[in-house]
Amino acid sequence: MPKLNIFGTVFQRNSDSDFQISGQTLTAYTGTDDTAAVPDTVTEIGSDAFQNCKHLKKIILPDSVCSVHSNAFRGCEGLTELILPEGLTYIGTGAFCGCSSLQKISLPEGITAIPDGAFAACPSMTEISFSDRITKIGKHAFFRCFGLKEIEIPEHVTELGRHAFGSCEQLETITVRGEIPYLFMAFSNCTGLKKVALSPGIREITCAFENCTSLTDITIPDTVKKIGWSAFSGCSSLKRITIPESVKEIESGAFEDCTALTDVVMPEHVKCDSSAFLNTPYGLQHNPG
Repeated sequence: MPKLNIFGTVFQRNSDSDFQISGQTLTAYTGTDDTAAVPDTVTEIGSDAFQNCKHLKKIILPDSVCSVHSNAFRGCEGLTELILPEGLTYIGTGAFCGCSSLQKISLPEGITAIPDGAFAACPSMTEISFSDRITKIGKHAFFRCFGLKEIEIPEHVTELGRHAFGSCEQLETITVRGEIPYLFMAFSNCTGLKKVALSPGIREITCAFENCTSLTDITIPDTVKKIGWSAFSGCSSLKRITIPESVKEIESGAFEDCTALTDVVMPEHVKCDSSAFLNTPYGLQHNPG
């Protein structure tokens, strides 16, 4: 088997027959080695090209690759090492979903959107390096990435899909720098989450922190107009919250089952649903029945 020299490191080069290529698109990988070095004639990794190649530990993508399509590496459970080329500008839905051994990923500057489910169910992932140009993080993008402990959402992000970081159970700290108008279900079931910093620009929070049972520290920005249904329901460690003057409405179950919540600062003008503080000490004080 011929050898390949990349940045001074010598790898065994895969047989050309291991790769099915149509034009400049790699459509399938059939090799059995634990390392796959994609030929430098390839510019696109096609949909499902490496799907369920469980034996692969390392994939080497050449600088020529600019697109990775949907489910391209889905289910590559043994993959621990992957460097995305600087020229990459597109990642498809579910491209790296289920890469359960992948520990870190660095997104090149050309990536402006992370699609739905792109890195979902990557439980070993502990580190994400976002491009400064990211504007959108899709639904379930990092769902059930149990290894994440700290996340900083870049300032240019204006859209964060539902369950984008849902069920990241070891996630402790979140900083949202982007002006995201509608925060919906983004961090639900992050049971280890303790501290959240939200940037101004958010106008509505709905279901965003549902069942974040360790949450103790959050400040609601004074741009928020509505605290929607189940926004903080089940945040059983939350003891105090200040509702800013900007809030006009608090919907049903917004703080339901916040069983430690005793201290609430709330403007008189707020329209508050009768069940907003259901099963909380605060609710019992103000709605004795």
